[in-house]
Amino acid sequence: VSLGEVVSALEEPDLRSRIRSRDGFFCLPDREELVMRRLREDKVASAKLRRVRRLARILRAVPFIRMICVTGSLSMKRGTTDSDWDFFVVTRSGRIWTGRTALSGLLQILRKRRHGKYRKDRACLNYFVTDDRLEIPTRDLFSAHEYTSLIPLFGRETFRRFELANRWIAALRPNFRLTDVPPLYTLCDARATKYVRDIFEQLLDSEWLESWLGRWQKEKIRKNPKTATPGGRIEVSETSLVFLPDPHGPRIYERFRERFGKLRLR
Repeated sequence: VSLGEVVSALEEPDLRSRIRSRDGFFCLPDREELVMRRLREDKVASAKLRRVRRLARILRAVPFIRMICVTGSLSMKRGTTDSDWDFFVVTRSGRIWTGRTALSGLLQILRKRRHGKYRKDRACLNYFVTDDRLEIPTRDLFSAHEYTSLIPLFGRETFRRFELANRWIAALRPNFRLTDVPPLYTLCDARATKYVRDIFEQLLDSEWLESWLGRWQKEKIRKNPKTATPGGRIEVSETSLVFLPDPHGPRIYERFRERFGKLRLR
């Protein structure tokens, strides 16, 4: 569906009786306040993304990290003042535990890792995958929307492979296309950070270390009370680490279906 077709549809008399417009945005009747909220959240999100990009200049040097993307509400430009930064992280195959430890440790040193009551402008590391397992297993409308909204901070080539591995999204979102132009917040690899990353990867590239860190982190995850949260999505393997004790996807999708059904559109 082209933008021109969308504009033409919005001008049809039957549809115009069902919607309202304000400042170039369209909404349902009695929902005009959403326009101002969207503009306000977009402004907050843009400021947060600039801060995240500055942090990403350092994170490029973390060993075994091949890509970090901003996801969640921030990537959809729905930031709030107290919100954190949800990260989707891709590590080198076979080094997911070492990469996660190094990334978490650096963020902790920089005081930019979310934990406990500290969440404002801090990174939430809730999703890791390895670069040989880029396909997202959850194939629903919410996932399709979330993963087409990813903003890669670095790792342009890995991001390209991620999009190719998840072409199933086009079945749910027909306008899905591979990204030709890197997003505004995407950084290229720098010579200095690549040099530092290569040195640390040579020092830490150990099967024994990876195995030991895996056992240590698995035990911490097992003891975490959130791991046993009913309805939560916790996945722990050598190719993916998912920590979503309260996943929003199913709940939001059900609300969407219910509210969309009330519109009685043909």
